[in-house]
Amino acid sequence: MIMKPQNRWQSLADLARRKPIWLAAALLAGVVIAAFAWQSVRPKPVEMVFHEVKRGDFLISIVEGGTLEAVNAVVIRSEVEGTARIIFIVPEGTAVKKGDLLVELDSSASQDAVNLQQINVEKAQFALIQAEQQLEIQKSSVESEISAAQLKVEFAASDLEKFEKGEAAQLLRNAQIEITNVMETLKIAEERLAWSEKLFAKGFETKANLDKDRLSVSQTSLKLEQARKALWMLETFDNPKKKRELEAALQEARENLDRVKLQGERKLAQYKADVDTQKSTLDLSKRKLERDLKQLAATKIFAPQDGMVVYASASSHFSSESMIEEGAVVRYRQELIRLPDISDMKLTVKIHESHINQIRRGQPAYVVLDAMPDKRFGGTVSKVAPLPDTQSRWGNPNLKVYATEILITDPLPNVKPGVSARAEIIITNLPGVLTVPIQCVTTRRGQQVVYLADAPQQPVPVQVGYYNVKFIEIVSGLKEGDRVLLNPPFDTQSKDLAGGIMAEGEKAPAPAANASGRLSAGAPAANGERADTEPRGKRDAVGGAGAAERGPDPGGSRPTREEMLKRFDKNGDGELDDNERAAMREQFGKGRRSSTNAPAAPAP
Repeated sequence: MIMKPQNRWQSLADLARRKPIWLAAALLAGVVIAAFAWQSVRPKPVEMVFHEVKRGDFLISIVEGGTLEAVNAVVIRSEVEGTARIIFIVPEGTAVKKGDLLVELDSSASQDAVNLQQINVEKAQFALIQAEQQLEIQKSSVESEISAAQLKVEFAASDLEKFEKGEAAQLLRNAQIEITNVMETLKIAEERLAWSEKLFAKGFETKANLDKDRLSVSQTSLKLEQARKALWMLETFDNPKKKRELEAALQEARENLDRVKLQGERKLAQYKADVDTQKSTLDLSKRKLERDLKQLAATKIFAPQDGMVVYASASSHFSSESMIEEGAVVRYRQELIRLPDISDMKLTVKIHESHINQIRRGQPAYVVLDAMPDKRFGGTVSKVAPLPDTQSRWGNPNLKVYATEILITDPLPNVKPGVSARAEIIITNLPGVLTVPIQCVTTRRGQQVVYLADAPQQPVPVQVGYYNVKFIEIVSGLKEGDRVLLNPPFDTQSKDLAGGIMAEGEKAPAPAANASGRLSAGAPAANGERADTEPRGKRDAVGGAGAAERGPDPGGSRPTREEMLKRFDKNGDGELDDNERAAMREQFGKGRRSSTNAPAAPAP
């Protein structure tokens, strides 16, 4: 659509007439928006909220949550060595009777092991029978050899005795008789020769007979000499030699008997060892068979008592153990099922390390079930762990909690293990003590202080005692009726944002001198002043970097409370909450790190 020139000029004239009204409305809206914006960004005045110190009874207790467990529970574990697969398991929560089948594991490997071991037992029995028979045969053979050797000894001893007591004397006697006979024969021959000589001389005897008689005397004389020589040789050589031969034969027979006995003992020992080996092999095979039979029987687990089935859970989120279900593979001695005795129950809670020193065995406690919040049950602390719980370290390594068991003494309704509950452990009940809310007490340079409503900028040191989640005991420093601020002022010049430990005004001891006897560069001297051993350029560089981080103040002084609130109070409530304080600490930490890591300026 094309506007005509006369219509265009008429529209501009109408706009000019309405312009003052439009400008006035826009100006009024801007004023209203600016007013609201000023109200929203204007710092709110800090409201002083105080608490009046009173004297009264102070109950010290610790409240923690946990889960109910049975004090006594039968733990069902897998007794099958190695690993086995679950082929049947009774559903969790089932009420079972004693003797009911709970779990059945795969028994194929166990059955094969039993069959193979039965064959090994039969082989070992046959080998033992053979070894025993061989031993009996060897015993008979050794006895025969020993008997033969003993006979030889007896014969040798008999021969020696016969020689010593009869044969030697008989030989000597025979030699002597022979000499006597020869002497008699010689005497007769000599007499005959003498008679022959007389007759020959008278012519009554022939020459031949005379020579014959002479030859007879000569031969008989030789025989006598031989007989005497034989007796001498018998006495000197033959009888002693014979005796030594018989004695040697007896000794050899005795030694042979000893050898036969030793050889027999050695042979019998070998066969006995073989028998013992076969017996041991049989015993081992039988024990292995018994173990395999037990392994086969362990594939079926029956309930040892009445109870409710509770599946075992992994002790850690990082555990490699599989869930308890059909088809799962379980290892030897892995916990499968618990049969709790719900007549006695306990509550296990985790106590923080800041409270653990207050917990003792025997302290009273009250337990409230989450399912029954209107009823409490009495109990006592029965066990306090000596070391922190290892499972809590995975999520937060700095978290240290101690497992504490509370035995519930009051009768419980029909509740099941695993029910969530809370326990309040009674530490002590202090009569007539001063208490203030726990947020009233803050720390200033390692010392507990409070701020009174009458002097909100002046910290009052106090000595604290017991505390619970709401109140803390004031041992000294306050009196009844004092009004203590519930929101202590945050003074950055008195707060240690980095968490310092040393109190204000406390000086560090002088550092030890090095080998040259000088202090380290920049170390404080004994009077608390920094030793002037650091290069001036480095101090200037570090000082300049620190001053630049601290802000625009040329003197390098710390900012005031108003400046800190203006800088970090993001919500404008006049106080610094936890997030705002964390941001402030982070900012101051950056300033300290930048001042520490600033490069040193070159020395002039």
